[in-house]
Amino acid sequence: MDMEKGKRAIVRILSAVAAFSLFSPLHSLAAKGTWELQEDGKRWKYMYSPGEPAVDQWIEDQGKEYYVDSNGYMRTGWVTDRKDKQRYYMGEDGAKCFNLFTPDNHYVGPEGVILEEFDTYRRKVSKQLKTFVDKKAADMEQPGFLLADLNGDGYRDIAVFDNAISSKRVLLAAVWMPEEEELAVSSKSDPDAAEQSFLTYNAEQQLTYLTIVEDNGGRNYFFLKEGSCDFENIWSLELEQDDWGEPVYYVNGDEADAEEWEDVAEIAQTQAGAPFSEYLLPVNEENIKQKVDCSPSENELALWQR
Repeated sequence: MDMEKGKRAIVRILSAVAAFSLFSPLHSLAAKGTWELQEDGKRWKYMYSPGEPAVDQWIEDQGKEYYVDSNGYMRTGWVTDRKDKQRYYMGEDGAKCFNLFTPDNHYVGPEGVILEEFDTYRRKVSKQLKTFVDKKAADMEQPGFLLADLNGDGYRDIAVFDNAISSKRVLLAAVWMPEEEELAVSSKSDPDAAEQSFLTYNAEQQLTYLTIVEDNGGRNYFFLKEGSCDFENIWSLELEQDDWGEPVYYVNGDEADAEEWEDVAEIAQTQAGAPFSEYLLPVNEENIKQKVDCSPSENELALWQR
């Protein structure tokens, strides 16, 4: 009698273990079976035994993950997992995809999850850059642009210049603000403005500088704090003329002699650093797609997966 009870208990335990292994969703993956092509010659089912398909669960087979729906059919395209509510993309062969752009222009990361914030970023950066495209102009006449981390927070920001070859003016500097999921304009200039402007980078300080040079030779230097979208003025070097037409020099609002003015100008220029190392590209749709729709680096992935 006791032996019979023991046998029944063992059977119940084994049945419970089998049920758990077969039907526990994702990342408890299904037991071993075989793929079977259906009569339509297109769809597949994962069979544990004849007439017993896996349903509504994830399958791991030869190092790849697949999903079968409530009817037992292998899915392709987008799948929303009922447990973690995340969206995953399954390729044409049914395998879960990682680190790639999908045919409908989304990006899935190393966990196979769609990176929604990265999609939003790409869409808004592309839209902003396309406002500068002149489809009638040749590349050499187009504004130039680069994507670089201007404020040290890890995200690639936008800088647009009046020309891709010999730039003399910063038309736009815009910083990505992750909390708002928006581009914040840090600097904007009219293409026909009298003053010139230059964007540079101090590698030692890891700061971006904006220099605005007035048509009379005066200049202002601004820098962008880490995580900020607002340039702050650090040096103001002004030039005016007195009633007799003689030059009057000012450093940060205080009158100075010519030698002091030149010394400070040299210090400021050194502090502002050098032009960005990345080459400017003409603003056209091909270049925008090339620079915006590229897989994020390992460091960038950490930002988009937060």
